[in-house]
Amino acid sequence: MDVTFYFNVKHREQALCQLVGKALAQRLSVNVLAASERDAHGLDRLLWEVPQTGFLPHCAADDPLVAVTPIVVDHRAALLPQRPTLFNWTDGVPEGHDRYERIVEIVDRSDEAREQARLRWRGYVAAGITPKAVDMLELAAQRQASA
Repeated sequence: MDVTFYFNVKHREQALCQLVGKALAQRLSVNVLAASERDAHGLDRLLWEVPQTGFLPHCAADDPLVAVTPIVVDHRAALLPQRPTLFNWTDGVPEGHDRYERIVEIVDRSDEAREQARLRWRGYVAAGITPKAVDMLELAAQRQASA
Protein backbone atom coordinates (compact mmCIF):
# COMPACT_ATOMS: atom_id res chain seq x y z
CA MET A 1 0.00 0.00 0.00
CA ASP A 2 1.14 3.50 -0.86
CA VAL A 3 0.25 6.33 1.55
CA THR A 4 1.33 9.80 0.47
CA PHE A 5 1.09 12.93 2.58
CA TYR A 6 1.10 16.16 0.58
CA PHE A 7 1.99 18.77 3.17
CA ASN A 8 2.58 22.53 3.26
CA VAL A 9 -0.43 22.87 0.98
CA LYS A 10 -1.61 26.47 0.68
CA HIS A 11 -5.23 25.71 -0.28
CA ARG A 12 -6.30 22.21 0.77
CA GLU A 13 -9.56 22.21 -1.21
CA GLN A 14 -7.83 23.42 -4.37
CA ALA A 15 -5.17 20.71 -3.99
CA LEU A 16 -7.88 18.06 -3.61
CA CYS A 17 -9.56 19.22 -6.81
CA GLN A 18 -6.25 19.22 -8.68
CA LEU A 19 -5.23 15.76 -7.49
CA VAL A 20 -8.68 14.25 -8.07
CA GLY A 21 -8.70 15.92 -11.49
CA LYS A 22 -5.35 14.32 -12.33
CA ALA A 23 -6.70 10.92 -11.30
CA LEU A 24 -9.76 11.48 -13.48
CA ALA A 25 -7.54 12.47 -16.43
CA GLN A 26 -5.75 9.12 -15.98
CA ARG A 27 -9.17 7.40 -16.05
CA LEU A 28 -8.85 6.29 -12.43
CA SER A 29 -11.82 5.85 -10.12
CA VAL A 30 -11.34 7.23 -6.62
CA ASN A 31 -13.09 7.55 -3.29
CA VAL A 32 -13.04 10.66 -1.10
CA LEU A 33 -13.79 9.94 2.54
CA ALA A 34 -15.19 12.95 4.41
CA ALA A 35 -15.22 13.24 8.19
CA SER A 36 -18.94 14.03 8.40
CA GLU A 37 -22.10 14.38 6.35
CA ARG A 38 -21.61 18.15 6.45
CA ASP A 39 -18.05 17.82 5.10
CA ALA A 40 -19.27 15.46 2.37
CA HIS A 41 -21.86 18.06 1.27
CA GLY A 42 -19.15 20.74 1.27
CA LEU A 43 -16.92 18.58 -0.93
CA ASP A 44 -19.88 17.86 -3.19
CA ARG A 45 -20.37 21.60 -3.77
CA LEU A 46 -16.64 22.10 -4.25
CA LEU A 47 -16.40 19.43 -6.95
CA TRP A 48 -19.31 21.06 -8.81
CA GLU A 49 -17.56 24.45 -8.76
CA VAL A 50 -13.93 23.56 -9.42
CA PRO A 51 -12.56 23.67 -12.05
CA GLN A 52 -14.45 26.78 -13.14
CA THR A 53 -14.70 25.54 -16.72
CA GLY A 54 -16.36 22.28 -15.75
CA PHE A 55 -16.88 19.93 -12.87
CA LEU A 56 -15.48 16.70 -11.52
CA PRO A 57 -18.15 13.98 -11.94
CA HIS A 58 -18.98 12.53 -8.55
CA CYS A 59 -21.74 11.09 -6.41
CA ALA A 60 -22.41 9.67 -2.96
CA ALA A 61 -21.77 6.02 -2.14
CA ASP A 62 -25.47 5.14 -2.17
CA ASP A 63 -26.25 6.87 -5.47
CA PRO A 64 -27.67 4.56 -8.20
CA LEU A 65 -24.95 5.81 -10.58
CA VAL A 66 -22.04 4.88 -8.30
CA ALA A 67 -20.84 2.08 -10.61
CA VAL A 68 -20.36 4.48 -13.53
CA THR A 69 -19.20 7.57 -11.61
CA PRO A 70 -15.43 7.98 -11.30
CA ILE A 71 -15.42 9.93 -8.03
CA VAL A 72 -17.35 8.88 -4.94
CA VAL A 73 -17.58 11.32 -2.02
CA ASP A 74 -19.07 10.11 1.25
CA HIS A 75 -18.61 10.13 5.01
CA ARG A 76 -19.64 6.49 5.42
CA ALA A 77 -16.43 4.48 4.90
CA ALA A 78 -18.24 1.14 4.90
CA LEU A 79 -20.42 2.18 1.94
CA LEU A 80 -17.57 3.29 -0.31
CA PRO A 81 -17.19 1.02 -3.34
CA GLN A 82 -14.00 -0.89 -4.04
CA ARG A 83 -11.63 1.57 -5.70
CA PRO A 84 -7.82 1.61 -5.85
CA THR A 85 -7.38 5.12 -4.43
CA LEU A 86 -8.77 6.89 -1.37
CA PHE A 87 -8.43 10.60 -0.60
CA ASN A 88 -8.71 10.82 3.18
CA TRP A 89 -10.50 14.00 4.26
CA THR A 90 -10.76 12.95 7.92
CA ASP A 91 -8.61 13.46 11.00
CA GLY A 92 -7.88 9.76 11.49
CA VAL A 93 -6.57 6.69 9.71
CA PRO A 94 -9.60 5.68 7.65
CA GLU A 95 -11.67 2.63 8.46
CA GLY A 96 -10.89 -0.12 5.94
CA HIS A 97 -7.65 1.55 4.84
CA ASP A 98 -6.14 -1.84 4.06
CA ARG A 99 -8.45 -2.37 1.08
CA TYR A 100 -6.86 0.50 -0.88
CA GLU A 101 -3.75 0.42 -3.05
CA ARG A 102 -3.16 4.12 -2.46
CA ILE A 103 -4.24 6.65 0.14
CA VAL A 104 -3.71 10.37 -0.34
CA GLU A 105 -3.52 12.77 2.60
CA ILE A 106 -3.58 16.53 1.95
CA VAL A 107 -2.28 18.68 4.79
CA ASP A 108 -2.46 22.46 4.90
CA ARG A 109 -0.01 24.69 6.73
CA SER A 110 -1.97 25.16 9.96
CA ASP A 111 -0.53 23.83 13.20
CA GLU A 112 -3.73 21.88 13.91
CA ALA A 113 -3.67 20.18 10.50
CA ARG A 114 0.00 19.29 10.90
CA GLU A 115 -0.61 17.78 14.35
CA GLN A 116 -3.53 15.70 13.05
CA ALA A 117 -1.34 14.57 10.14
CA ARG A 118 1.41 13.49 12.54
CA LEU A 119 -1.12 11.36 14.41
CA ARG A 120 -2.34 9.76 11.18
CA TRP A 121 1.26 9.17 10.09
CA ARG A 122 1.94 7.32 13.36
CA GLY A 123 -1.29 5.36 12.88
CA TYR A 124 -0.16 4.18 9.45
CA VAL A 125 3.27 3.25 10.80
CA ALA A 126 1.61 1.29 13.63
CA ALA A 127 -0.33 -0.59 10.92
CA GLY A 128 2.96 -1.55 9.23
CA ILE A 129 2.79 1.06 6.47
CA THR A 130 5.64 3.45 5.64
CA PRO A 131 4.07 6.69 4.39
CA LYS A 132 5.79 9.04 1.97
CA ALA A 133 5.91 12.81 2.35
CA VAL A 134 5.74 15.37 -0.45
CA ASP A 135 6.53 18.95 0.59
CA MET A 136 4.51 21.17 -1.73
CA LEU A 137 6.57 24.28 -0.89
CA GLU A 138 9.74 22.47 -1.87
CA LEU A 139 8.12 21.09 -5.02
CA ALA A 140 6.96 24.58 -6.04
CA ALA A 141 10.45 25.97 -5.46
CA GLN A 142 11.96 23.22 -7.63
CA ARG A 143 9.49 23.95 -10.41
CA GLN A 144 10.29 27.67 -10.29
CA ALA A 145 14.02 26.97 -10.37
CA SER A 146 13.70 24.77 -13.45
CA ALA A 147 11.39 27.20 -15.29
